Amino acid sequence: MHGRSQVYVDTVLHPIYQFTKLEFLNYILQINMAHVMMLEKQKIIPKIDAEKMLLANHKILKEGFPKEYDPQFEDLFFMLEDQMKNHIGEELVGNMHIAFSRNDMDATMFRMHWRKKVTQWIEVVATLQQQILKIASEQKDTIMTAYTHNQQAQPTTVSHYLLAIASHLNRDMERGLNLLSRINESPMGAAALGTTGFPIDREYIAELLGFDKAMENSYDSIAAADYMLEIGTTLSIFLSTLSRFVYDLMFLATNEVNGIRLDASLVQTSSIMPQKRNPSSLEHTRSTISSTLGKLQGIFYLSHSVPFGDIVDIGDDIQPSIQEGINQSISITTLLTEILKNTTFNSEKLLNTCTSGFSTVTELADTLVRHHGFSFRLAHKVVQDYVRKLSEKDLDLKGGDFSLFREIVANVAGRDVQMSEGDYKKAIDPEHFIRLRAIKGGPNPNETERQRGYFDSKLTDVNQKLALLNQRFQQYEKRFYQFNQMDDVRGN
Repeated sequence: MHGRSQVYVDTVLHPIYQFTKLEFLNYILQINMAHVMMLEKQKIIPKIDAEKMLLANHKILKEGFPKEYDPQFEDLFFMLEDQMKNHIGEELVGNMHIAFSRNDMDATMFRMHWRKKVTQWIEVVATLQQQILKIASEQKDTIMTAYTHNQQAQPTTVSHYLLAIASHLNRDMERGLNLLSRINESPMGAAALGTTGFPIDREYIAELLGFDKAMENSYDSIAAADYMLEIGTTLSIFLSTLSRFVYDLMFLATNEVNGIRLDASLVQTSSIMPQKRNPSSLEHTRSTISSTLGKLQGIFYLSHSVPFGDIVDIGDDIQPSIQEGINQSISITTLLTEILKNTTFNSEKLLNTCTSGFSTVTELADTLVRHHGFSFRLAHKVVQDYVRKLSEKDLDLKGGDFSLFREIVANVAGRDVQMSEGDYKKAIDPEHFIRLRAIKGGPNPNETERQRGYFDSKLTDVNQKLALLNQRFQQYEKRFYQFNQMDDVRGN
């Protein structure tokens, strides 16, 4: 044969070999073993041959495959075959792959790998969710300002805000679990793309490898890339939410707001300014989110405008991008969880900020409607004029007074309002605002506790599903790692 181009080896074949050996070697060997067991079960090969094939694969599975890439071989698949020939002979190695192709093997090992990685990602999201729900319970009475359009809007609580993040994370985990159900279908038995004339049992292989079922269409089995795109999409949605959350945390950490304080272990000082507590951990989290989103976006460029079939674009070449995207997502989530564990909330400062400004004036307008017979539009106009008057004097509600408010009511509405000064002060009080908002989904502490309980139960469901998945994966893997005879592998 002609020697391989060294440039091709250095830029393509060797890196792919290294990545495949690191991430997929064990899956290749497990697939080999499951396929052999199926061939023996279906009487396609004799039991004695199957025993030898299984032992050859198990030896490498147990001891590893330390060989460096040899350019005389195309890839790891053929290097493994060559190694096994030394143990069981060329004929048995060849028969091991009756009704078998690298096409369905590659598609299967990718799915085996990504179902595990997606499960790991959901696990760290669940840990982040648990930490957020813990803080939400602790901060249910901590009042803070909510913002819309980067402007002070209305009072809320830290708990209410964090439960909005928890809502997103709950959907992220649901997307991940739904995605797993689509990943966890076995391509094995599709062979090159059109199955085989041998009487194989695809469902049996699927069961041995921990899949839910065999894929319905053999062409789809080796051509599908949509689940890879779905991994990228699911992670991108998740990271976009985290990015917005991190933005808010950095805002709350500014000196002017001083709403949160990061632990000293998660900030950095300045080389010249002694007072600095730079929230560098949050900055690194934000920048890593950005770079990871870029990497995940590349998945779509790798997969579009290529033939619908087995092809390296959606085989070898796309895998490292997904790997980097999911590994970085796991790291980001783990770091953010650590940051939240070591963050304190300045409840006094948050309340003072909320009291300053005009965040409660919606309730002032609502009081005019609820208790004094004003239409909402008229009440809105009255309060709007009151805010304008105070702003012109460079004052906020703290600088306002009841007499000025009554004067504006008379000017705008053409009549007096029978409101006591005590009722006026209650209407502009953030705590009163929060207590009144007890509608489902609102910031009232009793209601946020109900919401927290709801998301806590959702998290319990997720953790139970993850435990079952991990148990299933461990059981199928144990079958291949711990055996002496083929009956041990088959569970007999």
